[in-house]
Amino acid sequence: MELINAHFLDRFSPGALFLLTIGLMWVFIELGFRIGARPQASRAKAQHSQVRAIMGAALGLTAFMLAFTFATAQTHYETRVQAMLEETRLANDAFLQAEFLPEPHRGEARDLLRRYMGDRLHLHQLSSEGQVREVAPLLERAEAQQQALWRLATEQARSESDPDASWRQRDPFTESVIGLMDMHSARMEAALLNRIPYVIWVILYLTGALSMLIMGYQAGLVGRRSPVATVSLAVAFAAVLMLITDLDRPVMTLFDIDNRVVVETVARMDRILAGQDAD
Repeated sequence: MELINAHFLDRFSPGALFLLTIGLMWVFIELGFRIGARPQASRAKAQHSQVRAIMGAALGLTAFMLAFTFATAQTHYETRVQAMLEETRLANDAFLQAEFLPEPHRGEARDLLRRYMGDRLHLHQLSSEGQVREVAPLLERAEAQQQALWRLATEQARSESDPDASWRQRDPFTESVIGLMDMHSARMEAALLNRIPYVIWVILYLTGALSMLIMGYQAGLVGRRSPVATVSLAVAFAAVLMLITDLDRPVMTLFDIDNRVVVETVARMDRILAGQDAD
């Protein structure tokens, strides 16, 4: 799917983004130091207290922007977790409610739901391994399976003695299938569309770069700098940004969603299907 790589920062791996951010911050620190170390700047001793105040305000603003952006990315992550749990619950409900469908609809519905949840497990594995190219075919197959489930639900509703009454009050299986389709759309929206806007990334990097520039300028005015302190600040800034970008990506590499509930649901489906085959 084209939307998976739509964001500019998605082109970089977390490690590459981490190193690029450190390099960018160090460039601004060095640039600020060279500007502040010029003879005409160093003579302006009265600027020291003013620059220190501005540096503190800039660093505070950068910390606020980091906290705000991290909270937004964390909210996106939690939305994905809740959507996964709800989708699993709906799939399990539909699987159990398929018991009341006549054959061959019952077996076909349960087979579709079992394959649907199995693909969800495979999708989680591919996402954990960073195999983005393999994700799109699974998502397309999931939509095809949902359409097949919807066909079974509508055929069952139309076979009722009073079709109008069946549509006024849908059966539980149909409700679960509709909910499953809605939740799939919600998961796709949370992963692909609900991203941190570009303008926030631009402002975040801008405030970080200006903070490093002012910090380097302050060191140039004093005439000395602490490489350990400046590099540590740049590394910390880059590390937090790396976490935020990974939380915001459709396919995360540093974070993982606990899918034990999906594993348990698939195992339960297998046991029920095995019991039916034994009968």
